[in-house]
Amino acid sequence: MIKISITKDTETIKSVVVKGHAGYGNSGEDIVCAGISILTITILNGLSEIVGIPLEKCIIDEGYTAFTVPRLTDHDKKLQVYTLLETYELGIRATENAYGDYVKVIENNTGGELND
Repeated sequence: MIKISITKDTETIKSVVVKGHAGYGNSGEDIVCAGISILTITILNGLSEIVGIPLEKCIIDEGYTAFTVPRLTDHDKKLQVYTLLETYELGIRATENAYGDYVKVIENNTGGELND
C-alpha cells in the first residue's frame, strides 16, 4: 500500500511524505503506483521548475519521496504554490477514492514539519 502523509497549516500543505508500493499490479505494470509517482514528480517539477522555489528536505528514493515547502513571503509565489499543491491533493485523493485498497492519504493538521 502507498501511504501519503500530508501536513498542513491553516493556509496550505507544508510537507508531504509518500512511501510504499501499491501492489495493484506487477512491478513495472502497476498503474496505481505509476499514477501516484507521476503526480508526485509533477508537483516537485512544478514547484521547482515552474514556480522557481527551492524545496527543503527533498528526498527521492525507491518507494519513498518526501519534501517540505519553504515559507514564502512573495504573494504571487504563495498563490502559485497553493494552486499547485491543492491540485496535487485533488489528484492523490481521487486516486485514493478509486483505489482505496492500495492508496491511503493521511492528513496532519499540526502545522509543523512532518517527522518520519
